[in-house]
Amino acid sequence: MENQIILNFTGEIDNNNIKALESAILSKKEDIKIQEKKMILVSLKDLAYKNNLNNLKLMINKIDQFTTSMDILLGFIDYSTELYSVLKEMSKNTKVKLFKTEEIARIFLEPKSFKKDTSVLVFDEDEKNSKQLYFVLSKNGYNLVRAKTMEEFLEAIKNENYDVIVTKTLLNEISEEQATKTKLSLSKNVIMNLPIFMNKAAETLCSFTGLEAKKVSHSIKNFDITLKKNTISAVMPFKGDLEGYFTLVFPSDIAITALEALLGETVKEEDTETLRDGVGEFCNIITGSAKTEFDTKGIKVLFDLPKTYTSLVDTQNHIGKNNGVWMDMELSGKPFYMFITK
Repeated sequence: MENQIILNFTGEIDNNNIKALESAILSKKEDIKIQEKKMILVSLKDLAYKNNLNNLKLMINKIDQFTTSMDILLGFIDYSTELYSVLKEMSKNTKVKLFKTEEIARIFLEPKSFKKDTSVLVFDEDEKNSKQLYFVLSKNGYNLVRAKTMEEFLEAIKNENYDVIVTKTLLNEISEEQATKTKLSLSKNVIMNLPIFMNKAAETLCSFTGLEAKKVSHSIKNFDITLKKNTISAVMPFKGDLEGYFTLVFPSDIAITALEALLGETVKEEDTETLRDGVGEFCNIITGSAKTEFDTKGIKVLFDLPKTYTSLVDTQNHIGKNNGVWMDMELSGKPFYMFITK
């Protein structure tokens, strides 16, 4: 059963058509409850857009209100390249989602469909923890290999390519002499679920851009403000059963590569607004996909809207100077980064 309902918006954006859209959304309320739908998508392929900005803003605000009152995601699909830039600007600070096609929206809603093709290598020197990780991840549908010894682990990474490698997960269990340098304020529950953040980032970017994405390594340290390249950062606080800050850091060149692959059009380095919006939306989609996964595990997490920065120092000022887990990632062979702290 498909998880989304698709409505077509036909004609100009006027009061009558906006009211018709509202009525159509409300008419699906019972279907959403009975059939457990997760999203309503409004197709704009038959929209007659005539630069009526006031009514477009009104329509977006109305749809944003439904996301709260009906507790469901709502988004637009099938919009033109011209309309995309307007929608992107007007949907800022709302919960309205923008998806280029229905297929991309489905990827956002059904990330589990990619798990069977995601190979995960698990190794932990703590045998009990290793078995627990293997049990939890296998229960959630991942294609797993568990190395029981360091020799098996080294042999595995030497001879096989894995999408995700989960190792040394008890990051906050450290000796007293290391405590002042490496103590983490993150809870064990957050640390145990780090693979979800890593995996969702790789899945999302691969699915939305068509480029290869993977995790390279992780380490405990402060947020790294020494990166040499110009960067765009997006910070999203989360709270609930898990608490902390999720930060996505894209060097400008890889942000351009990712957005051009997504949008199918040229993005200029000096177009800082588009780069910030794009990295912010990637952050939104990654955490949205992670939230879907957390929901299936009975973990309740709320993510705030992302804030974006072009300065690593400003980013650090937002999230603080606590140690966290720094993750080195790659997209199309080029580095980007994620950081989780509390």
